[in-house]
Amino acid sequence: MANENKTAELRSAMQQLDPATYQDIRESYYRIADNLKPLADALEKADADQGGLAGPLLDEHFLFLQMYDLLRKSKLGGVV
Repeated sequence: MANENKTAELRSAMQQLDPATYQDIRESYYRIADNLKPLADALEKADADQGGLAGPLLDEHFLFLQMYDLLRKSKLGGVV
């Protein structure tokens, strides 16, 4: 029930925005959502292409993968 309330509150807050702001948030969300996982995957592949020694590219892969996991927990995608 708490998750449903938070989603409803977010939806209400978004609906109160002026259309330009709403659209800017929506477009920004989808740019991130569409590109975050491919970036994490590309970093992982690049590390493997360099011998897979768990170097700095793989460290960055894990950071972006954590960001992706957090993004999936966001209610914004279900609202916009």
